Amino acid sequence: MKYQQNKQLSASELHRITQEIRYLAEIAAKVNPAQNQTLDKLQKITAEMEKLTEFVDSKDFTKIPYKARIELRENLLQSRKKLVDAIHQAPPPTDILQ
Repeated sequence: MKYQQNKQLSASELHRITQEIRYLAEIAAKVNPAQNQTLDKLQKITAEMEKLTEFVDSKDFTKIPYKARIELRENLLQSRKKLVDAIHQAPPPTDILQ
C-alpha cells in the first residue's frame, strides 16, 4: 500500500499527469467554441502545466513535504476531470447527424 502511494506521488507520475492535463487543455481549446475567456483560461492552464512539469523534473521537487504532494496530486486529478468534462460538453462540430 505504501509503495503504491509513493509511486502515485513520484515525480514521474506527477510529470505524467501534468503532461496529460496540458494535452487535454489543448484539445479543449480546439473543440470548444472560440470564447476569449475560455481560451485565455485554457492557455493559462497550459502555461501552468509547463511550469509545473519543469518544477516536478527539478531537484527542488524532492523538498516538497509528503502532504503537499498529496494535495498537488488531488488538485491535478480534479483539474483533469474538469477538462475531460469540458471536452465532453463541447458542441458537435456539425449539425448533421452522422
